[in-house]
Amino acid sequence: MTVEAPLSAAEAYFRSHVLWPEEKILWTGRPGLRRSLVFNWWFCPVGLIMVLFLAMLYVTTPEITDIRLPELLIIAGALWLLLSPLRYAWRARRTAYFVTDQRAAILRKGLWRVQETVFFAPDITDFKVIRGRGGRGDIRLRVSKSRLRNAYQEDKEKLLPGAGGGLSSFAGVGPFVMYTDGFWGAENIALAATALKNLPPADVKSGYR
Repeated sequence: MTVEAPLSAAEAYFRSHVLWPEEKILWTGRPGLRRSLVFNWWFCPVGLIMVLFLAMLYVTTPEITDIRLPELLIIAGALWLLLSPLRYAWRARRTAYFVTDQRAAILRKGLWRVQETVFFAPDITDFKVIRGRGGRGDIRLRVSKSRLRNAYQEDKEKLLPGAGGGLSSFAGVGPFVMYTDGFWGAENIALAATALKNLPPADVKSGYR
């Protein structure tokens, strides 16, 4: 008799609120903490430079007294960049990845609700696997273009007729990448890649879509 491991809170939520009837989970994972600390790594040195510059400016300029709203916004932006490793590490602890026989999904628990990002085969526009040590690695699902019509694309077509460009708009272009554009530092990444490659194409009808 085998004893099944208890479900994690993320998987329990996924099975209760996201998973369709008869849909099967093929792979689950979480972001790696080490990978999350260096996610969009250039934020941190830019923030550090800004913080040092502001500190030097405050020390060497005796005329500076009260800090007004514009200065406060600049300081907040500098700290937001500087603390990026901690922000992404916090996100990693609240993020879970899933690949089923129908789609891929990323769940991220926010302050008030759970954010669900779902990918079907046509939504995966830049599939790329980067293997690391110990079976971990990255899978870039959407780093170059999004083929779906969105508000930005519609406004662009209104202001610039003929600039539709095949309904493609850039999303997550390097060096800036969105946290929900892929799987980052996850375990058993080869299994996830195999499951993604076997997702049904757009012309295969599913009773759940």
